[in-house]
Amino acid sequence: MKLYVMSGKGYGKTTLSAFDAALKDAGVYNYNLITLSSIIPPGSKVIFKKRLKQPTGSYGNKLYVVKSEIRSRESGKYIGSSLGWYQLSDGRGVFVEHEEIGETEEAVKANLTEEVKKSLIDLCEFRRFPIVKKKMKMKINIAKVEDTAASTLILAVYKDEGWE
Repeated sequence: MKLYVMSGKGYGKTTLSAFDAALKDAGVYNYNLITLSSIIPPGSKVIFKKRLKQPTGSYGNKLYVVKSEIRSRESGKYIGSSLGWYQLSDGRGVFVEHEEIGETEEAVKANLTEEVKKSLIDLCEFRRFPIVKKKMKMKINIAKVEDTAASTLILAVYKDEGWE
């Protein structure tokens, strides 16, 4: 199974419209998102993708995702979303997602990095997965909130499914 990780940033008059703009940036704004928890099935391969290309006829389809997203209108702050993952050699593993708001881009990035690492270690220990820190993967997306609402998100996309 191929799982696609992509990110988006968006700005709008409201936090909701900023979130929709971030979905558009990631190529997923015309889907109904169904949020999954954190489990990566055996045989999976995680692949980075700039944005999802929506096939013709898939408007309104269900899109199964693990999602990290944050929205804010606090001018001058930095917001960040992060997605981390760890996989065993057979492809199974876990995702973790964290969000952060802070005064500087560096502080937000540092806090997200630390939280993702701690969560991955915990989730691996709970499952008795051997922990090899260099196998930890992570994607971070940060934006500065200025005169308009902002949103960042990172998604791991599992499956696009119609309603039939």
